[in-house]
Amino acid sequence: MSNLNKKLSRRSFLQKGATVASVTAMSPVITACSSGDSDDPVKSYADMKVAILADVHFHDIFGDFDFSSYNDEVTIRTLHDSVRSTRMFNENYFAFIATLEQLGEQGIKYICMVGDYSDEGQIDTLKGFNRVVKPYIEKYNFEFFLCNGNHDPNEPFGSDETKTFLTPFGDGIQVTSDSNKSFTASDLIVAQHQTAGMKGAGYAEMFDLLGEHGFKNKSSYLHYETPWGSDEFAERGLIMRNGEHSGWCPDASYLVEPMDGLWLCSVDMNIHLPKDSVGEAWDHDAKGWEDGKTHKPKVFEWLADVAQRAEEQGKVLIVFSHYPAIEYLNDSANDFYFLFDDSSYNNKRVPSDDTAHQLINAGVKLQFAGHIHVNDTAIRSNENGSLINIQTPSLAAYTPSYKLVTCHDTETFEITTHTVKDVPDFDHLFPYYQKEIDYRATVNQAEPLLEEMLEATDYRDFMFRHLKVLTEIKLKGGWAADMKDLYDAKTPLYWVMALSALDKETTTLSSDDYTTLLAAMTAEATDSEVIAAFDSLSSVQAGDLDNALSLVNSHLETYKMNRQRMMNIGFHSLCLATLYLRNGDELAVDDLEYELIVPINVVIKLFELNDADGNLSNVNWAQDYGDAEIGPAVVENQKSYAADWDLSIIHKRFAAFARIYYRFNNNLPADHFFVDLKTATITDQVGRVSLG
Repeated sequence: MSNLNKKLSRRSFLQKGATVASVTAMSPVITACSSGDSDDPVKSYADMKVAILADVHFHDIFGDFDFSSYNDEVTIRTLHDSVRSTRMFNENYFAFIATLEQLGEQGIKYICMVGDYSDEGQIDTLKGFNRVVKPYIEKYNFEFFLCNGNHDPNEPFGSDETKTFLTPFGDGIQVTSDSNKSFTASDLIVAQHQTAGMKGAGYAEMFDLLGEHGFKNKSSYLHYETPWGSDEFAERGLIMRNGEHSGWCPDASYLVEPMDGLWLCSVDMNIHLPKDSVGEAWDHDAKGWEDGKTHKPKVFEWLADVAQRAEEQGKVLIVFSHYPAIEYLNDSANDFYFLFDDSSYNNKRVPSDDTAHQLINAGVKLQFAGHIHVNDTAIRSNENGSLINIQTPSLAAYTPSYKLVTCHDTETFEITTHTVKDVPDFDHLFPYYQKEIDYRATVNQAEPLLEEMLEATDYRDFMFRHLKVLTEIKLKGGWAADMKDLYDAKTPLYWVMALSALDKETTTLSSDDYTTLLAAMTAEATDSEVIAAFDSLSSVQAGDLDNALSLVNSHLETYKMNRQRMMNIGFHSLCLATLYLRNGDELAVDDLEYELIVPINVVIKLFELNDADGNLSNVNWAQDYGDAEIGPAVVENQKSYAADWDLSIIHKRFAAFARIYYRFNNNLPADHFFVDLKTATITDQVGRVSLG
């Protein structure tokens, strides 16, 4: 962790003097409105504090699953499976409990869970959720308000689920609700267990099991409504159409007033489309609002009515959905896609500006979301107003955090982001994982990186390690050849800068040439040694690398950076730092050492020279990449476009890095900030310190 004593804002840390684009300055201190005013519509704004939890992915590690004959201690997923997922499967149990304790100690009463509150909506998982939250409801008087995510439910009328659980011996057992699931034993998965508890709940079961957490009206609510004019399950839904197929699908949207003046609006933007005419098979693309504007227009109409009434009646309105309504990566989704080929994680799920404008036109001003496991703040505006979308990170991934909303009046909110670090028992399952690691070694299936997970010192560190191991084991496997080769070679940033400074008009390099160069570009190599290797290539002009290194060394002198420091950091560190920043935004700065971030910033400044139009704020794919055919909708073309080495493509990748960091340095705060909906302004509240 960073040794800096004072917390830094991301902009001061990464770029001295950077300013936040599209944000008007506000007073740095805002006090709560007095609760004694006679015309105040609520008893006290001071009581209006709402916690936002996203993507908890709760799994009941002490649940039953009718599993006791195999393991009478815990019912946990394998570490092997966890490090291949964008979330950890087991430790979120402890993180969820630690978060509830933190919220209780802070006197928070209202907790909004913005989707994916369960693993896969399994019946026994939902029962376990109730078992865990019950004592905290009794102890702290919590009220939970749930919103459906794409994992809860997977299908509107239930689904069979199959997972691999860890046995006490270190091998695995397949646990399924599907009585027709075929199975063949192996060294790693030795048996199959069938149980109804693994069945994924549909809406009906979910309403029955979790109804008290917002899905059903309660006598304590001052107001409750749905878009469908009824609280009855059978009337809460709509006909979904998909070509020649159509079928009725439930909807879990609702508006609740738990205390005088506070409206919490949970919007179900799961879009399930029928694949047959009998309601047995459904498509679910998890795009949320982007598909919702087409398939759930009535919900948009209802939102417009809710927003209008909230304003007329002086209500504080907080809208939350599982899905983001605005692009959530500082307008860098295209660049992340081009670098890391994560189209399903980023581009495929990016809302268009049209979607944001439709919500603005409906009067929605503030929306909280999850789904993407990132920390971000975004804003869009048109002639009818502005929409602010606040992304809450997952508790089950890096950076594990939640948002706390303090309402100062109907249009002024203070947002604080709390990272969950000190989690009691976060390492409780490590002995089981060690048995798994040891067992895998005995059957020649050893995975050394799993050991690295067990070296974690706290829960935040555990999630930090998870993202690194996930990248090493799975994510980089989908990258284009140039990215993967540079990453695996851990090519020092000094030589990466040299590649970025080569003249692509006069330098042509084959894949074999790059293999030769990467072998020569070690941390110990001298300039003359690498120049000799370069000049030996048949396809280059002598002197090209000399010129590039001259530019690099001049650049380093300008930024007072020595050559050896750039040799000590590899390209893999740049990639990992960028992925950490993608997930954590400014929260990630606490985990990235000064000795890493400063050299990376120097590299990025040189990469800026590779930007095609010299405008780092440009977000036009065709202009940035010079080829509209490789756009975000054409996933396979991206892979073939850079299946091999090409200097012009590598320079485009370096430009993509430059744009990502430029936008990161110049975008909205995502840690502690104030939101003024009346003026659509956001004010950063993290102190800024110059690095000199």
